[in-house]
Amino acid sequence: MQPYPLRSNITVDEMSSVIIDFQDYTASTWGQEMDVNMVAQYSAVGDQVHTIRVSVPESDISTLVDQIMYVHRKPTHVQI
Repeated sequence: MQPYPLRSNITVDEMSSVIIDFQDYTASTWGQEMDVNMVAQYSAVGDQVHTIRVSVPESDISTLVDQIMYVHRKPTHVQI
């Protein structure tokens, strides 16, 4: 999160784009600590290749990607 206006236009695979707003409206100055766990998440079904497109939203002049995390979960088998 940032103390100034900052947004990203995110598209995963061929789904509709989502605009993510990274502005922290409670922060008033630079250097103020900001506590954020997650801004957005996408849960894909199936083990396949995915395409993530990040672009600058209309009327904005820049965008940001802070982190993209991919988690692959293997099925767990339980024996009783």
